[in-house]
Amino acid sequence: MKPDVLLFWTQLGKLRPFVLYQTQFAPPLSAGATSVRRNAVKSLLDAGHFTVIKGNEGEIQTVAGATITQRGVDSTSSLTLAQKASLVRSIAKKRRNVVLLTGAVDLVSDGSRTLAISNGHPYLGEVTGTGGTLGTTVSAMVAAYGADPLLAAVAGTVMFGLAAEFAAERSEVRGPGTFVPAFLDELYAIRKATGNGDLRWLTMAKVKAVEAADIEA
Repeated sequence: MKPDVLLFWTQLGKLRPFVLYQTQFAPPLSAGATSVRRNAVKSLLDAGHFTVIKGNEGEIQTVAGATITQRGVDSTSSLTLAQKASLVRSIAKKRRNVVLLTGAVDLVSDGSRTLAISNGHPYLGEVTGTGGTLGTTVSAMVAAYGADPLLAAVAGTVMFGLAAEFAAERSEVRGPGTFVPAFLDELYAIRKATGNGDLRWLTMAKVKAVEAADIEA
């Protein structure tokens, strides 16, 4: 990462609210892939406070200080659900923020509350750019409801996952290529419906509390 780009993101980290997630320019995208990226993540975390930190398993492990081998933006899963829940909870408690670890089941925690979110579709893992799209969705939710960043992050993640589920059910969707535009349309449709007071999509949320006893077991 170029020094001027790192300085830019370091200064942004002093703003509120601020969400650190995958982009083409800033960590934690592929955070564990190289020592340069690992050092950049450390510099950003030391420079300011982030309202939400979002990443896949490898990226969140890097945020926690682990040295892992990662191929580009992809992350292979080596942790159990309980271990992932423990990871996000410990980072959130240490950093006093919300941590979102993405995967087949998403884990989000503010250090005291930890939730598992099961909405989504396998197509999300077969196209590029979905991580950044989720980060943008969560950022918008946090900006709109800063009183409780955890709930805002959960709402954004549920909305994102449901849009994928709705899109995959469309008759014109035959695979990842036709899924992407349908997915974007469904994100738009949920946002528009919410603006009109239609919150039925919330009843389809697949969210489960992860108790401390489950994490520590």
